[in-house]
Amino acid sequence: MQHMSILSFTQSEHTRFELLHFIQNSLQPELWQQNTQAIANLKRQTHCHVLFKHPILVQLNQSQLTLEQLKFIHINYFTAIVKNFTDALSMVIYQAVSLEKNHNIHPENRIAAKIYARYLLSLNLIDELGFNTHQLEKSAASKSHLVYFLKLMQQLELDPLDQQQTEIEAFALAQFIHQHINSYTELLLILACTELQVIKFSEALRNNMSIYNSKFIEGYYACHGLADQNDATLANDDNHQDDIWTLLIQCYDQNDQQYLDQVQSEYLALWNNFWSKMSTRITEI
Repeated sequence: MQHMSILSFTQSEHTRFELLHFIQNSLQPELWQQNTQAIANLKRQTHCHVLFKHPILVQLNQSQLTLEQLKFIHINYFTAIVKNFTDALSMVIYQAVSLEKNHNIHPENRIAAKIYARYLLSLNLIDELGFNTHQLEKSAASKSHLVYFLKLMQQLELDPLDQQQTEIEAFALAQFIHQHINSYTELLLILACTELQVIKFSEALRNNMSIYNSKFIEGYYACHGLADQNDATLANDDNHQDDIWTLLIQCYDQNDQQYLDQVQSEYLALWNNFWSKMSTRITEI
């Protein structure tokens, strides 16, 4: 277990073990297994979606885009997800109150269930807000992912208040999240899909940005992607994504299967539309 001394507690299995143990045991074993299968199907559909085979990923990973093209993407990406991600994450933490009335959960565990869910989700939120849980004294709001992105926009000479270049596809993503902000289950599903999108596309964007200036891959791009045992600066987006899928197993209702399939399909389609619009528009830049 040597890696626990390297990774911060938001990344370590040790911190999450008690939480995951409670969450799994809050359901009957048969129901947990049944829901696990259903969520595994949703997760598989997400990973296999055409979004994650989008041609722009190849362009970005091969560093084919100009800096001006990347600027255009960043001003749109800001509106699509960066600006409102912690809004959604904070709201899903609040919406865990619905677990008090969730019939999947043993009655004696329902009140405590919201705290275990909130604790697990807060491991994600405190990473987002700039807490350095490896060295707490180095924490600062100025190191939050949103503020890091604002600093990157400043370096790129982009104005976050200027939305003249913001495409309707970016607004559509922000609006979709807002429409589902009051549903714990729907918001969890949206966030799980978002985490995978961030992992795949942030890595590709970072690769392309790196050829222009090393300062562009500090800050925001130094804290996204899969955690590396030798790099304590990375947010553990992979753990955060797995945690969200686990919470979906806990609250999943098979009667909602068709609707959740629809929510997932619509959200991933919006992201695919977004990247297709980026791909089209950058040819004009």
